[in-house]
Formats: sequence, C-alpha cells, structure tokens
Amino acid sequence: MIIQSKRVYFEEKLQPKQIRIEKDTITGVFPYGLFKVDKDYGDLIVMPGLVDVHNHGYNGCESNNATKAWLKEWTAYLPSEGVTSTLASISSFPKKGLIKALKNIGEYIDKYNKEGTHLLGVYEEGPFICSGKERGAQSLDFQIIPTKKVIDEFNNACNGHLKYVMIAPEMLKGKYDVIDYCVNKGMKVSLGHTGATFDICAEAIKHGATSFTHTYNGMKGLHHREPGVVGAAMYFDNCYAECICDGIHVNKIAANILAKTKGKDKFILITDSVNIKGLKPGVYVNEEKGRSTTISEDGVGYITGTTTLAGSCHKLCHILDYAIHEAKIDFVTAMNGATINPMRMLGINDRGLIKENYKADIAVFDDNFVNKATYINGKLFKK
Repeated sequence: MIIQSKRVYFEEKLQPKQIRIEKDTITGVFPYGLFKVDKDYGDLIVMPGLVDVHNHGYNGCESNNATKAWLKEWTAYLPSEGVTSTLASISSFPKKGLIKALKNIGEYIDKYNKEGTHLLGVYEEGPFICSGKERGAQSLDFQIIPTKKVIDEFNNACNGHLKYVMIAPEMLKGKYDVIDYCVNKGMKVSLGHTGATFDICAEAIKHGATSFTHTYNGMKGLHHREPGVVGAAMYFDNCYAECICDGIHVNKIAANILAKTKGKDKFILITDSVNIKGLKPGVYVNEEKGRSTTISEDGVGYITGTTTLAGSCHKLCHILDYAIHEAKIDFVTAMNGATINPMRMLGINDRGLIKENYKADIAVFDDNFVNKATYINGKLFKK
C-alpha cells in the first residue's frame, strides 16, 4: 500500500512525500507522485502516530481499576485522537486494587492487545509520592516508600511490563539504590510529585533518573536561591520533561519557556487524562480513592470543593494544537514532543518516525489537528 500527502512530517519538515507500507512496516519514503497510490491525503498533515506516555483513563474508568473489557474499549477509542501508542498510568490507590489492575493490564498486553492503540506497558506515577503539598490530588493514605521488593511486586503483577516509574526522591532519605535497581531492570525513572531540592534531584539523576513528571505540576518550583525540581528539569540537558500543555495545568508562556530549555529532543507532550475524560460536567464520586471530582463547564476536573486539579480531560491532538497555535512552541519541538521523544525516552527505537523499517503507525490531521485517519500496524483504523 502507498499513501501520500503534500505535507508529510519527514526529517523534521512537512514535505511532499509518498509512504510505502508493507504489512506493519514502512518500507520506503519517496518523492510525491512517484508511484500510483492507494490514498492521496492532499494537503492534510501525515505524521507519526501520537504517543501519550502519561495517560490514566477515559469514560469513567482508569488504569487503577482496569478490567480487560475496559482496556479493550480504551485502546479502541484512542486512535480517534491519532494516538497509536500509550502507557497505562497508575496513581496512588489501595495496594490490593493496584495489584489486581496490574494483573489485568499485563494479561491484556500479552494476550489481547492485537488491535487498537498499542499498550506499551505501565507507568507507575504513584504511589511513590511525597508527603507534602506537591502530592497534589494523590492521597497520602495510599503512599508507599519505594523499595526493590515493591518494585518487583508491581512488575511481577503486570508480567514484567513496568516500563516507567515515578519517584519523589526525597522519600529515599539519601539512599538511591532503588533507582539503580529500576535502571538495571530496564525501567525509566521519572521525578515527580516531589518537594525535593535541586541537589536531591541532581543525586537522583546521577543514579539514572531521566525524566520529570508533568513539569511544573506537583513539584517544587523554581526560585533564584533554590532552583528546586523545576530548575532541575530545565537545567539537566540529558533529562526529558513532560508537560500538560493545555493553558490550564501550565500557563502557555511557562510551557513555551520549558520547551525552549529542553529543545526539540527532550520535550514531551502528555495529557495526564484520567477517568473523567469523556464525561459530562458534574460531580463524580470515586469511593476507592476516597474523593469526588467536579468537572466544570469548561471540561476541567477539580477535587470537589477545592481548586486542586485532578487530572485532565484532554486529547493529545488538542494538546499538540494548543502547543503550536497558542503556546507558540516551535513546530518541530511540539511535533517531536508528541511522537519520537516519548519513544526515545522509553528506549523504543522502531516507531515514532516516518522512516523506513519503522512501524507503520501513522496519523492524519487537518491544520487544527483534528484527526482524519489513523493507521496502526499499517492498517487503517475504522472509527
């Protein structure tokens, strides 16, 4: 099969190109018009499928209490956003419930994730949170101090699919062996929901931490006498930085500054979407988390009765559109942040680019990043 467009995101430029797909792989990229095509997308943007590495859920459910039926529903929905790969992100929750959910996620990845968005593994955003206000909407009732034993317990529960682990490094009390352990197991470590000092972050990075969870949110801010976690995210060139670039979680100017400091190779766009995504405005009770969430008329979720944000309802294609058109983030930085950068952060080297021998996971958008078509494993996903 050959598809083409006058605007294919190839080698960090929009160019007129043809893409040849055989089975699940891109087997060639050619000049526009060279061969007879199966589909011509005209002036639409054809790009690698979007990658949302920080994504909790949708339509009233999330990874904390995932069932196989819901995972199928979720991964069948995400292609409508142009998302072809994601992680099942978990947060602070009763341990027994997490173990049950992790088992379902692991089994789903191994046996059932044959169609729809690729579920690449698990992102453990909680329960390794700090005790201070930077824990945000995550409950201290379910906080766990990270150890090698609990890392193994969670990883074994999901059949070895724990890919990305967030840790509040001050909770380690100066002993970073658990970060070393995660890195040696092939997991990526992020710093987040943390009130750590810059120096503590620096030590964690020496031991292998490589990313920052939803930068600015749930972390100690930048101060000229104590750079804090935000300062560390900006300072360390070898580290990636996630950003919920929606103008609500992060002001558009702040997002722009972060993108400039991280550059086109280390900036990552995320949704941090939770179970309220896809639901109508109103109050929703989550008995297991011991809280209720209010969705305002503009689609933003808050812990009921407070101004504390409780995750987003956003689509990654909308985040990408906002990053480019409102936050005025450099086009290549934004595009890479939603495609190849999260893949490279995870150490996955066979997708995230329009490139020969890469997986044929492709998304098609108009100029406002409204999804027009999505290909997963070289097959057009039927909406």
